[in-house]
Amino acid sequence: MSRWRVAGLAMVLALAPVMLLPAQIPRLPRPTMQPQRRDTTKRDTTAADSLLAARLKLSAPDSIMQALLRRTGYTVTRYEGDTVKFDAQNDRLQILAGESKRSIVQRGDSQTVVADTGVYYNQHTKVATAIGNFIMHDPTSGQADVFGRGRLEYSLSERAATITNPSFQANTGELWEIRARKGKAILGDTTGKKTSAFYGLGGELTSCTDSIPDYHFKFDEVKRSGANTLVARPAVLYIRDIPVMWLPFLFSDMRPGRHSGILTPRFGVSDLIRTSSNYRRNVENIGYFWSINEYMDAAAWFDWRSSAGSNPSDPGWMKYNGEWRYNWADRFLSGSLASQYTRQRDGLTNLALTWGHNQSFTKDRRFNAQVNYVTSTTLQRQNTFNPYSALATIRSALTYNDKIGPATLQVGATRSQYPGRPQVDQSLPSISVNTGPLNLASWFQWTPTFSYTANQTLHIDQAGEFAYTYRTLPNGVLDSSLAKRDLYTAATSFGTPITIFGYQLDNRFTINEKVLDYPQKIVLTDAVTGVPLGDHIFPNWYETDIDWSPNFTLPPLFRSLFNVTPGVSLSNATSGPFWVRTNLSDGQWVHQTKRPTFSLAASPMIYGLLPGFGPFSRLRHTLQPSLSYTYAPRANVGADYLAALSRSLKHEFSGLQTNSLSFGLNQTVEAKVRSRSDTNPEAGEKIKLLSLNLSSFTYDVDRAHAAHKAIRGLTTSTFNYTVTSDLLPGFQFGSTYSLFAGDPVSDTAVFSPYMENISASFNLAQGNNPFTVLTKLFGRAVPNDQRPSSAPTPEQASQRDNQYMQQIANQPVAGSGSRGTQFIVPPSQGWSANLTFSTNHTRPVTGSNVIQLDPQARCHQLAAQTQNPFVFDTCLAQLQSQAQTTAQSPIEAGVAGATVYRNPPTTNLGGDFRFALTQKWAASWTTNYDFVRHEFAQHIVTLQRDLHDWRAVFAFTQSTNGNFAFNFFIALKAEPDLKFDYNKATVRSGIF
Repeated sequence: MSRWRVAGLAMVLALAPVMLLPAQIPRLPRPTMQPQRRDTTKRDTTAADSLLAARLKLSAPDSIMQALLRRTGYTVTRYEGDTVKFDAQNDRLQILAGESKRSIVQRGDSQTVVADTGVYYNQHTKVATAIGNFIMHDPTSGQADVFGRGRLEYSLSERAATITNPSFQANTGELWEIRARKGKAILGDTTGKKTSAFYGLGGELTSCTDSIPDYHFKFDEVKRSGANTLVARPAVLYIRDIPVMWLPFLFSDMRPGRHSGILTPRFGVSDLIRTSSNYRRNVENIGYFWSINEYMDAAAWFDWRSSAGSNPSDPGWMKYNGEWRYNWADRFLSGSLASQYTRQRDGLTNLALTWGHNQSFTKDRRFNAQVNYVTSTTLQRQNTFNPYSALATIRSALTYNDKIGPATLQVGATRSQYPGRPQVDQSLPSISVNTGPLNLASWFQWTPTFSYTANQTLHIDQAGEFAYTYRTLPNGVLDSSLAKRDLYTAATSFGTPITIFGYQLDNRFTINEKVLDYPQKIVLTDAVTGVPLGDHIFPNWYETDIDWSPNFTLPPLFRSLFNVTPGVSLSNATSGPFWVRTNLSDGQWVHQTKRPTFSLAASPMIYGLLPGFGPFSRLRHTLQPSLSYTYAPRANVGADYLAALSRSLKHEFSGLQTNSLSFGLNQTVEAKVRSRSDTNPEAGEKIKLLSLNLSSFTYDVDRAHAAHKAIRGLTTSTFNYTVTSDLLPGFQFGSTYSLFAGDPVSDTAVFSPYMENISASFNLAQGNNPFTVLTKLFGRAVPNDQRPSSAPTPEQASQRDNQYMQQIANQPVAGSGSRGTQFIVPPSQGWSANLTFSTNHTRPVTGSNVIQLDPQARCHQLAAQTQNPFVFDTCLAQLQSQAQTTAQSPIEAGVAGATVYRNPPTTNLGGDFRFALTQKWAASWTTNYDFVRHEFAQHIVTLQRDLHDWRAVFAFTQSTNGNFAFNFFIALKAEPDLKFDYNKATVRSGIF
């Protein structure tokens, strides 16, 4: 009995080293297991585990066996098979399998070996042998099971095993199947500091789990060192049975989680072998990643662009990158700090910094920081190939939130830079305090609010007067430079609404300050007679105003019928703040008068039911008019107040008695589609045939009487309307009109409607198009692939696209988040087409203080002064960038007589098209066309092919700054860094 126990113990100890090899997972073909697609985050292994448990299960022990198992001081080893033979003379143990019984050896409750032929152990040679198909299992080791086929021999003296036809699974985020012709496993020794290893000869590896893999790599040798690395050499890639590419070696880091190591370089085939002498090589991501501890890590790398064949707009560069990330989950703190230093071959440099930080001190106290800063916005814009990054705002934001008693405190700051522009917009600080209703008594509620915001616009680069300073050089050449122009504004608001016995009294105090720290030209007029006093140039302009707006709201009347709401307020006698001081008042405070204003507003809802026709069982026409009447007595406006704002009593309707009527109208026509069920014909779906929303008009009888012209009673300066309909999914049309040439407050204004804006959008998708709607209306079945549920709604599609574009546009300027030159749009199912059209035409303005902006004339002048042919392209690109990201009009003083700037007209058509050519092919095209310049502003074209385990992507991007990039690559889904690509990135000197 003791010899059996010793022999069995020795044999299991011989096999245990093989079972404990980390992450070496040999695998035999198992007919009962169906190949499955694997998800690296969650794999369904229930069927495999139950099958394996059945194979490893021993027979239930009888009473004698149970008594032996309960004895202490022994290491239990159980044997089971069809036949067990022990040769005591030669110290050999044989455990043979039968037709219905496998050979099983189990040591303790964990280490188990199963073979379908037999297990043999020789005490003299100390070699254990397993024959046939075998499984080695040890759940306590934390490693997966090992499968083999043929013969396994393990030597106790060498602590090594040789295995024929081993099959492994290696987890690198994806499961790799590794098969070898012959392998050798070495057991690690913690005492001798000897690590486990595996060596294999002649085999293949793949991540495809189909019975016939779509692709595989063949290798001559493979080595796995412990649980750290896996190397195969040389490797030949086969697509099915066709050899495609030879590689000197394949290397994979097997360590789980974060660990230090060399980053994977990024370069294309064309970067190794140039197909054109004009091609500029690019190599990225050459560096090292350092896992400092479980809370933080760091990385450093550099990118390189060749200077061969360089030009002034693309001299080549070196980019040095660094990033430090941290995450303390138990302290609710995480973030990263990154930098990028770019040095061009022409000596220009740019430093980009990004800091992201999130921290929660308590449940209500939080601090968030997203900081981006660059020293040269010109280089930041010039060296990008992403169309959205070329126009993106380099934005920083800091926010601190806290709760103090019943009040909520928020303190923040923002800073924005613009690619290719020196202008900086920042808000520092921004403070707001809000509370809920404070019940000071059962009949008295108080809801105070406070806010303060200080804004600065530095290094203003928009067009305007006094934008440049000129000086004559010693050689007689006239030189110009951008003048320093800054703007400072501050806004303070304090609201104290109170509710007494259910009646609400709104009180709001506002203080606004503005300083234009650069010269302003104002055309002055006499405040009484209106006689022009000539032009006056102020070295700067400042304005401070204070206003108080009390409003008393009475309970509504006839709520269920007309919803009438009366109101009483104290309003200003004319437009503008109550107190004001400017340059024109010599810094002295002047004020206008307050007068009581009484109002009565009604917003009834009127319905009309109409008989149906065709596919409609009934129609409903809804009218929602808004009516209001306002009365205010006459009041006097002082000449000193109008003089402070460069206005005149002679040409204004100021202080007149007010008898005005306002009217607005929204109407909707809805229809109920006939139900296909005769038992319930009223259960049909409702659709909106037409929705028309009109802005309101205001007509003042007293103003018409004072002007001696009926049309001048109209005090509304602009009118707009919008039209939508469910018959055209995603369709929206709107237009805006300027009704007067001049300010309606002035008696010189002329009624002359002028269309200033048209906007339209039209979204189509496979399940949202007019044909699908008409098919449903006339009772025909809609195919499953065209049902609206199979495709996102236009609103969802637009929101998804806007979120993705915003994520790209607001990406960090440094760190891993800013890497990459290719812009790949995620593939979509079905098809969709989103069209947006907009046109803007500012009303023509005449006068001596009107400047017509012409970007090309401005850039031609600047290029002639600098005598640099690339200046024109850069200048025009900056102005076009401004037109798409910010208001193009320069900042004005905001008073009568100040210089007026008229923007050039713009007409743009944007399109986003996505469609699945076949089940495997997906394409997309995003573009924008400018009808004024007769050119495309940008292109983003992608074509993707799903190759089962691979993905092929063709991508072309052309951005507003003229740069374009073409990418073609085939990447392995299981190992994205294993790809074969061709990249062509070109920095152009002009707009296409």
